Amino acid sequence: MTDLISPISSEDVAWVRISTPLLVEELREFCRDLERLYRINPMLEFTEWRKIGYNHYFFQANNLSNGLEIATEIHLEETEKGFKITYNEGLKSATFINIEANSKESFLVIIDDYSKLPVAERTQRLAEVDHSLEQWGQELHRYLKNWQRYSWFPPFRWYMRQWQSMKPMGRRIAYMLIVITLFELVAIIAIFGI
Repeated sequence: MTDLISPISSEDVAWVRISTPLLVEELREFCRDLERLYRINPMLEFTEWRKIGYNHYFFQANNLSNGLEIATEIHLEETEKGFKITYNEGLKSATFINIEANSKESFLVIIDDYSKLPVAERTQRLAEVDHSLEQWGQELHRYLKNWQRYSWFPPFRWYMRQWQSMKPMGRRIAYMLIVITLFELVAIIAIFGI
């Protein structure tokens, strides 16, 4: 899922590269919804997401991957390769969302850049590194596959809007309840259908 060569020149980066079923323009449009993109990360438990201005947001979340609270303004800038998201607070200086394609498929490359602070300060603040990038990539891959497959179905789109606002634990509980309910429904039909 990751490349061996850094996609940007900084040495203090972490990245994940995922294949997607979407076309490049569909993927670009998907990434413009920054709140949805961030909420797909299963390791972020949001307490607040607020739009401050055009492509300018504030969010507060508990990062389950390192146990730290995040509270920062972020700015979204569209680039030739995709998007750049800059952070006002914290160790991370930017997240780059690059969109790549070849003749068969498109790829989403998410790069966390930690190079804004001096090396000595970065070394002292290693506990603040976000370890959720791989899980985020896996969840984005799954989400995009399901979106491509089922987004034509209105109940699915409604459920995904509800799902987006849930905390990660709530998503897992809702999924289990749906599976149990479907199993019970099949069992009832099988019992009374005989």
